[in-house]
Amino acid sequence: MTADVLREKFLAFFKAKKHKVIDSDSLVPKDDPTVLFTPAGMNQFKKEFMGLDSGFKRAATAQRCLRTDDLDKVGKTASHHTFFEMLGNFSFGNYFKDEAIAWAWEFLTEELKISPDRLRVSVYQDDEEVYRIWKDKIKIPPDKIVKLGDKDNFWPAEAKTKGPNGPCGPCSEIFYDFGPAVGCGKKDCDPSCSCGRFVEIWNLVFTQFNRKDDSSLEPLPNKNIDTGMGLERLAAVMQGKQNNFETELFQPIIKEIIRGQSPSGTVPENKLLYAVADHLRAVVFSIYDGITPSNEGRGYIVRKIIRKSVLHLKSLGITKPFLNRLVGLVAQIMHKPYPDLKDRQEDIALVILNEEENFVATLNSSPSILKEKYAGFTEKQDPENAGKIAFRLYDTYGIPLEITKDWLDKQNIQISQPAFDQELVEQSLRSRSQSTMKGDVFAAKSLDLISKETKFLGYESNSINAEIIEIINPKRKNQKLPEITLGMEVAIILDKTVFYGESGGQIGDTGKIVNGKNIFEVSDTQKAGKVIVHIGIVRAGSFKETDLVTAEINSERRLVIARNHTATHILQAALRKVLGNHVQQQGSLVDENSFRFDFTHFKGLSKDEIARVEEVANGYISKSQAVNCKEMALKEAKKRGALAFFEEKYGENVRVVSIGDISKELCGGTHIDNISKIGLIKIISEGSVASGIRRIEAVTAKFAEEFIKEQKQKAAEESAKRNKLEEQKEQEKKRSAEMNNIARQRLPILIENCVKINGMNTVFSLENNLEMNSLRLLADLIKEKLSQAVIALGSEKDGRAFLVIGITADLCAKGLDAEKLIRQVAPIIDGSGGGRKDFAQAGGTNAGNLTLAFDKLRDIINKLT
Repeated sequence: MTADVLREKFLAFFKAKKHKVIDSDSLVPKDDPTVLFTPAGMNQFKKEFMGLDSGFKRAATAQRCLRTDDLDKVGKTASHHTFFEMLGNFSFGNYFKDEAIAWAWEFLTEELKISPDRLRVSVYQDDEEVYRIWKDKIKIPPDKIVKLGDKDNFWPAEAKTKGPNGPCGPCSEIFYDFGPAVGCGKKDCDPSCSCGRFVEIWNLVFTQFNRKDDSSLEPLPNKNIDTGMGLERLAAVMQGKQNNFETELFQPIIKEIIRGQSPSGTVPENKLLYAVADHLRAVVFSIYDGITPSNEGRGYIVRKIIRKSVLHLKSLGITKPFLNRLVGLVAQIMHKPYPDLKDRQEDIALVILNEEENFVATLNSSPSILKEKYAGFTEKQDPENAGKIAFRLYDTYGIPLEITKDWLDKQNIQISQPAFDQELVEQSLRSRSQSTMKGDVFAAKSLDLISKETKFLGYESNSINAEIIEIINPKRKNQKLPEITLGMEVAIILDKTVFYGESGGQIGDTGKIVNGKNIFEVSDTQKAGKVIVHIGIVRAGSFKETDLVTAEINSERRLVIARNHTATHILQAALRKVLGNHVQQQGSLVDENSFRFDFTHFKGLSKDEIARVEEVANGYISKSQAVNCKEMALKEAKKRGALAFFEEKYGENVRVVSIGDISKELCGGTHIDNISKIGLIKIISEGSVASGIRRIEAVTAKFAEEFIKEQKQKAAEESAKRNKLEEQKEQEKKRSAEMNNIARQRLPILIENCVKINGMNTVFSLENNLEMNSLRLLADLIKEKLSQAVIALGSEKDGRAFLVIGITADLCAKGLDAEKLIRQVAPIIDGSGGGRKDFAQAGGTNAGNLTLAFDKLRDIINKLT
């Protein structure tokens, strides 16, 4: 029996038991900071477990899950996975132990026809009620029931002694027995043994207690059922396989990896094949849910899994990027539950390919990285620190310990294996803590469980008559106020409103709430659960609960915001067309001035790509398509291809915003009625938010026109500035040429006026208006014509004194030094200078003393011996 059939049978079975079949949630938990990924089927029902009435008391799902706490075990055991599907049935204060146990037994033995002789059960050691149900009602022989303790049969494990606080309870597990020929072979082997004979296939959790701070357990008023059954394990059992990786969920991938090996490759190790097949599924569905490889959070886990896969493939003899080529197989295997995966397989493969190429490049450059990180270790050995660095290289760059140790050995650098192992253990504990619950279970503070609901009518109208339901003071822990007067800053809750509360990236409305001459100015609107909160100040008169008022938004501001919100939909459509369908919204901010849009993409956009995105977006706008908003069932919306924001949690019915054949998105925001009103989209910036996530900021309509006008003005100013600089350079060049020409004309005159002092040829001359460069040129020309010469030339230009001294090579050889000479005479012109033996220069402020400087030089030369 295939996994597809088992999934369908499970959901149909519980649908017949009056359970509502709910679609799998994303791998990214919504409003749940306690976990990085969705680790179980119950996570999407935390609000229902806490008492929120969502319109159903029973639910069943096939939830895609991802766990990383046992990452290193994957491939080495028959049933550990990072990505897996969990079949689950849930009751929220409805049925309890009797029904949960009876239906689980019925599904396994009657629906799937598993022999009861092959099944064993475990119960919590103190739960006599469950023990009696199994023994007396289901008729399980006592020798097939094992009692286990807090670690194995209480949820959360050991919660009674270690926490966390909140809902908890005993559990009962159902095991499949592969028979005495499998495992340890001991006569007393039972489900508590880890030899492999017994495999857990279903866990039934009975949430009946609330753990308190003093570790006491009090009964819950509403008792819940939370069950989980791994589809991969169940498929293996139903197909007579002792290993999940031998099922049709993994075998096509494994066979393709074997085919990808070079003819001279090593004999493939099953554990490596299994690990790659598992990791591939985890990576594909992570990217499917909008998680791209990065250096932090979820993205870091995805990057780490890809790197482990690349290393496994390398060990199998596959050294070139290969993982990306297997994405199509996953899409094919998972087509039934995820038909849209096929449409996105190329984009997912592209993200994986990019990551593979980067990691292969890192491995190739590992010697230079190692050389940098271990600089100085050959002179001063530090084995413990070397071990810690080795771990950081493994954790940050993915460089395996074996490569590091091999390089260190060649460099005679010692490394402490225990130091590396300790860092690895600590990192594993950090990873495990991120994959398990923190704090109180189902922390109510984060769930916004507010019983009231504000009816939003702002799609149809800008003004409405309403009643004040509640007035609160946000600055004093939402203290309720019976009446408010002039100048008080508070929040008002109405029974219905036209004000849009900030959500979905769109900022809240502003406006006013009026009752006759009483005016409350609304400066912001927020949402708390299903309640819309109007924040502002009393500008005139007073207000109290039950007052009948008129709520009116700033309609002009709303229109501008709506225009920008519709523009984000156009932009996303353009990005997907230009860059690919892997582009998914990661966040947005829409206000009255501009909008920003965060999206998945693995590299920065080039100027040409940005220009192309603008071109496509504005091409769409020119089509003047109508914007249609319609409510429909979530399943119908997905069937029609509507895009969803990956972090958003949607209800059974959703609002779909459609723009012709351009865009179709699930969206609760406000929009214009025709995209022609956007006028123009202009991208003003593009950059990185995080690894794998880009951000575009843009403006529309008159803001876009103003931006373009400003850019043109700046460009014109910069062009004028460049032209001016070019003109100045040209004039400078011309002037320099003129000065050099004058210098060349002066050369014969200065040679003729050469004077011998102390057996040396000297040329001292004032050449006013010549710049330093011209003086240098003239000095060099004289040096070419004379030997045994000292040349000193001065100039006054623009109130500054310039002085150069040149000495021919023959005098330099005898010890004469132009730099020493310039340092002696530069103070005379109130300046300083420096240079080389054969040439030095100085600048000063006292040009009138240049002749005195020449006199000083004559005196120095005369005294030379």
